[in-house]
Amino acid sequence: MAEGKHLQVLVEDAERVQLAAGLDSPISQQMIRFLAREADAFMGNMIAAGATALPAITPNADNIPHSLYSAVLDVMLALDGNDLPAGRYVVVSPRVKRHLIEHPSVASAAAHGKEDVTANGVVARLAGSTILTTTAMPTGVDIAAGHSEFATYASQFTGFREGKSEKCRADYIDTLHLYGGKIVRYPELDTKKTDSIFDETRPTRGIVKTAIEWPA
Repeated sequence: MAEGKHLQVLVEDAERVQLAAGLDSPISQQMIRFLAREADAFMGNMIAAGATALPAITPNADNIPHSLYSAVLDVMLALDGNDLPAGRYVVVSPRVKRHLIEHPSVASAAAHGKEDVTANGVVARLAGSTILTTTAMPTGVDIAAGHSEFATYASQFTGFREGKSEKCRADYIDTLHLYGGKIVRYPELDTKKTDSIFDETRPTRGIVKTAIEWPA
């Protein structure tokens, strides 16, 4: 656990909120969205920092969807070159997604009319990879691809407390959110130093990233 954040929520009646249980209340849904975005941003920055950079892509202004579709296939090919197992992901920025779903192959693979296929940020499932999008994409990265086994994330809540707010006519519930992440290293793909410890300063070949140089 490398990070910690104090969370406090003001509610009209803490006991009533706790007795309600479940996660369907508006306040629970807001907390879930906040924590999901925090996790996306934290792990996105960590993955981007540890990824192997591929050359930037300049899409053809006359056919941006096709250019971006080809870019996705290129990052998949880069992972093929490193012999990554099945179950890969490709994460794209919202702007890339906006053009990518215009390509017939992606529009068909997305199956927008089918229930649950595009839930939880999934854009499409294509050529053995799950294509996703997030609004928390790291700065300077438009496409990132890899395998979930090359990064890990842990999260824990500790020290729940409740009481009466001194500033508002409300109860408070607070806790400490501890979390951390790590790029996972493998002997076949990652560089070791002379003492046989992995060189954490070198990018992993299990994750790749690229940027788009958008036409004017």
